[in-house]
Amino acid sequence: MNSSIPKLVRPKRGFTLIELLVVIAIIAILIALLLPAVQQAREAARRSTCKNSLKQIGLALHNYHDTHRVYPPGYIARGVVAGDLATAETGSGFAWGVMVLPYLDQAPLYNQLNLNLDCTVAPNIGLGNERLSIFRCPSDTNQGVFSVTDGSNTYELSSANYVGIYGYGSLTMTPGAPSEKGILYRNSNVRIRDLTDGSSNTIVVGERSFQHQFTSASTAVQADSTWYAAIPGATRPAGMMSMPDEGSATLILGHVGQGGMMNMHHPPNTTNHIANFSSKHEGGAHFLLGDGAVRFLSENMNYETFRHLGTINDGNVIGEF
Repeated sequence: MNSSIPKLVRPKRGFTLIELLVVIAIIAILIALLLPAVQQAREAARRSTCKNSLKQIGLALHNYHDTHRVYPPGYIARGVVAGDLATAETGSGFAWGVMVLPYLDQAPLYNQLNLNLDCTVAPNIGLGNERLSIFRCPSDTNQGVFSVTDGSNTYELSSANYVGIYGYGSLTMTPGAPSEKGILYRNSNVRIRDLTDGSSNTIVVGERSFQHQFTSASTAVQADSTWYAAIPGATRPAGMMSMPDEGSATLILGHVGQGGMMNMHHPPNTTNHIANFSSKHEGGAHFLLGDGAVRFLSENMNYETFRHLGTINDGNVIGEF
């Protein structure tokens, strides 16, 4: 056989430009189909973490009650009676979140605080910006710290997404005397036996996002909360047009509505008012019940049901929620 005869070599064939574009388009479509599923899975995991954090807070509140035979006060203020305005408050200001630190594996932090001093003085205020993941919802996009002022000084506080249930009434006009009591308000001393509506029908703690923009507003309303304290004298915009500034109780508490000239009757995720409840979860927010259960309450729920859940002894029968 003559080896000099040239062999036929079949030229190698690659992708044409059209074929390459088709492959890229198919990959892009697959990614577009997969991405929402990945995002939903991540949000489901974040919601689960949020729910578990509230369960841990519920257990801490129960352990506090077992030890002291009473729930912690919503926050502490000296030299005031129940009906006094927020402007009459002096220290210490420490919130219910501080009181349960030893029951949340935060005893070292708690032991560094001097509760005999005000929350605004050293060494206390230097610890007020400690970022505690147990108090933060992973779906929220807050930056970890925020600032408030009492008119003379500015304080940097750690962000939190869980605030205590004050009840029905104004957190600024009557922070120590809700029209209808919740479990946590200024200098409160509520016991489990006081929950005559039933612990499974009473919410104790609820979510609040660091921003509200649920109704028409050109910019988002800052509604930051903290685990640390209600800074005496602190005020901030209410988030509602023609409504006066709100006081320090809104830093650590939320209400289920108020009456008077400024009626505020809203379920979660439906108002820019900073005293209400909200979340970055789609459709509602998580709430801790007095029996330790955590429920996701819809933003479309009946308002009156929401109001009754936020009070401890109004005597109203609550249906399904």
